[in-house]
Amino acid sequence: MLFAPVCAAEAQDADQVPVLSINSTVFPLPSTLTLTAWVVNATASISVTDSYVLNWIREKANINLVIDREFTGNEAKNQMMLAIETSDHLPDLLLCTRWTKAECALYSSQGVVICLDEYLQDCVNWNRLNEICGPAHAADLKMPDGHIYCYGSVNECFHLTHQARMWVYRPWIHSLCDGKLPETTEEFYTYLYRVATMDPNGNGVADEIPLNGQISEGWANDPFTFLSNAFVHNNTIWGSTNQTVAAGCYVDGNEVRCNWVEDGYREALRYMNCLYRDGLLNPQVFTQNYNQMMAKTGATPHLVGAIAMGGIPDVDETTSRILPDGTWSEWVCLPPLEGPDGVRLSYQSTYDYFYNCNGLITRDCAHPREAAQLFDLLASAEGTMVQNYGPEGIGWEWCDSSAGRGINDSPVLYRVNKLKMQNNAWPPDVQICSLYDAFRRGILVEAGDLNGEDMLWQCAAAYDPYSPGMETVYPNISHPLEQSLALLFYQSSIEAYVREASISFIIGRLDLDKDWYAYLSQLDALGQAEYRRMLQEDYDNYLSTARQ
Repeated sequence: MLFAPVCAAEAQDADQVPVLSINSTVFPLPSTLTLTAWVVNATASISVTDSYVLNWIREKANINLVIDREFTGNEAKNQMMLAIETSDHLPDLLLCTRWTKAECALYSSQGVVICLDEYLQDCVNWNRLNEICGPAHAADLKMPDGHIYCYGSVNECFHLTHQARMWVYRPWIHSLCDGKLPETTEEFYTYLYRVATMDPNGNGVADEIPLNGQISEGWANDPFTFLSNAFVHNNTIWGSTNQTVAAGCYVDGNEVRCNWVEDGYREALRYMNCLYRDGLLNPQVFTQNYNQMMAKTGATPHLVGAIAMGGIPDVDETTSRILPDGTWSEWVCLPPLEGPDGVRLSYQSTYDYFYNCNGLITRDCAHPREAAQLFDLLASAEGTMVQNYGPEGIGWEWCDSSAGRGINDSPVLYRVNKLKMQNNAWPPDVQICSLYDAFRRGILVEAGDLNGEDMLWQCAAAYDPYSPGMETVYPNISHPLEQSLALLFYQSSIEAYVREASISFIIGRLDLDKDWYAYLSQLDALGQAEYRRMLQEDYDNYLSTARQ
């Protein structure tokens, strides 16, 4: 299978988990080397600049890594791109750019970033990852010219492949639905209606928010993604930190289809419009930010009946109440719903080693070999843990089988104490790490402890039976430069219009009966047919190459 997960549990010898080490023949350097870096950081609450990770790099490598610029906010990626275009001298490194492959191909063709091929030959961890993860690792990182320009990041995360989750408030499910979780869109509507009308928080005020979420930032907080999959295959998550390749497009057989012109998409919008019209969808979903969303979710008295989140709706892990059943909080992950026509799908994505285009060396770097080795240092097991959890002995520690077992009864490697992390780590999207499947599942699972990794793995396991299949996910294909530019042009205009029009349909600014065909006509004018044709052509070529 072209899209089969790599490093799967059954392929791993039960007690032989490979662990990547620091190359002692390279580090520490005999004399201190200063390298500068720019980074796009979509997680405003965690700073790359003010982090223990920099101290660890200094200690282990004798490299003084200076973060010259940390771009944050919704326009962070564009701000970095503008800075590149207008700067006479670039930093040595770009840690995270969030570029697509098309954008990486463009900047490499312009000589902004250099080819890493000769330097990666001496990177022991990068080459070990080619063995652990299989041929997809290096293949994902190659540009159309056959060369590699970014180190990438390994994040074989099962729960990310089903990240568009919906959570419902357990006490209200018990009081309003006799403890039975909604299984259909109709039953979900009924639950939300009861939240709105039956005063479940008991304060005598109609202040409940049946369905919450937001689409501007954060991790998979868009409620439309989860709900629309009861009507149509949808892999687009508005505002999520995790990018979607060819958002809104999927593969049916060998045919590339675009969901935003299909009847199922229209009916999904109709359902959302119904929720909005009847006061069941928080109208601030389309304007509030993450902190505003969480302030409502954690308010006293309790207000929210359901919330779309990739993570777990605990406002503060340090004060989360552990219930007798051992769950983290009073929220339960709702399995995918069945729509009126029998559609019942989960969001589906695949592993992507290109990730957020992490680890590039610019044309102005005077020490490219040491820079590449720095990426390889970060990819070590210790570097992976430090980037995720901060100092050893505080946020995490190594352990062995005597301590217990990992996720899904896997061999255990380490114990994590998130309550002591003290914000010393790097945001997940910035990391150049090696979270291959066996290593990720090596986290110790302790009964009654707050273990988000295990809880989210269980959520993904519940969603997986409703997967449309990894073969339906459009792959992250490297396109020739001219093709890349054309695809970028179509993709940016079409995706922006689909999002704007979809929101207008949901809130009633556009009418799904009167304005639908004008919407389709505008998509035609934006070149959707040519865009789909190009995606199909590239997919056909991809299949031909993969089968050779």
